[in-house]
Formats: sequence, structure tokens, C-alpha cells
Amino acid sequence: MRIAAIVFFLWVGVGYAQMMADPNANIAIANPAYKSAHPRIAIDQAHGNIHTVDGLFKPFAQLAENDGYHVVANAKSFTKDSLTNIDVLVISNPLGTLSNDNNNSSPAFTQAECGAVYDWVQHGGSLFLIADHAPAGDAAQPIAQRFGVALGNNFVFDTTSDNFTGEDVTQLVFSDTNHLLGSSPIIRGRSESERLHRLVAFTGESVSIPKSATALLMLSGTAGLAFPGSEPEPMFDKDAVKAKAAREAALKRAPAGAKSMAVAFSSGKGRVIVSGEAGMMTAQVWKEKQKDGTDKIAGTMGWEVPGNDDRQYVLNILHWLSGALQ
Repeated sequence: MRIAAIVFFLWVGVGYAQMMADPNANIAIANPAYKSAHPRIAIDQAHGNIHTVDGLFKPFAQLAENDGYHVVANAKSFTKDSLTNIDVLVISNPLGTLSNDNNNSSPAFTQAECGAVYDWVQHGGSLFLIADHAPAGDAAQPIAQRFGVALGNNFVFDTTSDNFTGEDVTQLVFSDTNHLLGSSPIIRGRSESERLHRLVAFTGESVSIPKSATALLMLSGTAGLAFPGSEPEPMFDKDAVKAKAAREAALKRAPAGAKSMAVAFSSGKGRVIVSGEAGMMTAQVWKEKQKDGTDKIAGTMGWEVPGNDDRQYVLNILHWLSGALQ
């Protein structure tokens, strides 16, 4: 699989291969959630995953370890036996075989694997499924569908300035101010100090909201869906007038409607969270080559970007999935 060929931020040209885990990410935990018992978290890396324990999801894994979890990498296909003794299964950005333009992917899982994961959740396992913007939605769709969730395999944008950060209409803001944070223990946390006030998503896809689910990150009435291919590019035209017209046209073609970017729900005896964005779940940087041939950190993505509660969001998610947060 040629991951280097995928464009992580389609419009700013940051490739997956240029990304790296932030070596200075804040992973410190003053008061771990688990001091004696240590729930076992398995981070999948058997399905072409972009995010792995020693790769882009290293800060996530280290943060969880410091909070008292026992984190392991999953390198096996999903079966009843391979899922035994796992408390929380994290699947982030799996990929199957990519199309020639890298905008679509074959399913990353067999039907047997999807069935094994579903049965495991029904008997008490907790699943955290993360599928970023296209093409990750295609790859993760089979597992999401087992739980009644549809992934958009698109790029979500918003046309209201309060709902995105900076000049990137795909970097969405969910806050107390714009009222796009859902009503959930995950948002409230275990105490006021853990309450989430402002989350930032770094380009993601839409997630449907099953009847039994709570939307954690709600899409606004001015949010739209852009699909793989050339459609999103005009929205970032250097000509502001052309960019605005392209955004309005895209919104008219495909409004987000009653969708979200993350949902949480119980399923059988287990719990499930499906997120349409992965960057906010870790801390990453990217480098640019300098004239002297050296590499220099050129940007930051995730919870180390100032002004967001994404790091606490990760902790609250894990607390809810593991039962520390009811």
C-alpha cells in the first residue's frame, strides 16, 4: 500500500508520509484514572492503518498508558480468539486497496471480521472506530454498517466563520459558543475540570446518527459535504470571490443535513464511538525541506494546536468506553 501517495490535507498538500508524531506532545497525567486495574486497549495495525502505536498514534498510546491503561498493538485479523482479553479496541484510519486517484478504498475488513467485532461488542467489548475523510470512509464502512452507522467518505466543510478555524473551512470548531457540542457524559467529563468547551477537527467526514446514538460533534445548518475528486479544490481558490462561490455551490449541492462528525451509543453489553476525524485524537507535526537540505517543523495538528480541548476529549472518550465515566 502506497500511503505516501495519499494527500492528507488535499488542499494544502501535506502528505501522510510527511507527517510524524509530535515528539513534544503533552502526554502527562497528574491523576491517572486507573491505578490498580489496567484496562487493555488494543490499537489496530493489521488493516493498513495510517495510525499505529509507534507511528502517528504514538501520543494517543502514550497518553492512554499514562492514564493507567495497558496499551498493545493488534497485528492480527479480528476473530473471537484475537479479541479475547481486549477491553477497548481502537481502529484508526484503516485502508484497503486504493483506487488510482487514491480517493476510494476497498473494504479493509472481511465480513467475518466485522461479525467478530460486532459479536465481541454485544458481549461487553468497547469499540472506538475512527475513519477520517476520504478514502478512509470506504475502508471502514463495513464495520460501521454493522452498528447502523453510515460513513460519508467525503470532506465536511462549513461556511459560517464561527464554525471553522483560521481560513480552512474544513477545520471545524465545536464549542459552547456555536452550540455544536452534543449533550453527553463524554462532553461533560467526570468533573468541571474535564468538561469540554471547544474542540477542533482537522478535516473529517460525515457520520450518520442512529436512533440510539448521541451526536458528540453536530454539524451545523451551514455545513456541507464535498466529495473526492476535483470538487473541493475550487473552494480553496486564491481568488476569494471564486472560493466563496465554489463553497456556496458545494453547500447547495450537498448540505450536511442531520449528520455529525462523531457519535456514541451502547450496543448490546458494549459501547461504541464512531468518529469521522482522526487528527484531533493525537498530536502530529509535519516537516518541510529547507534550502540547506535540512527538515524543519512547519506545522502542528491535533491537541497541541493552541485553543482546543482535544486532548481531554481523548481522555473522556477512553473513560466512557472503559466504564470510568458513566
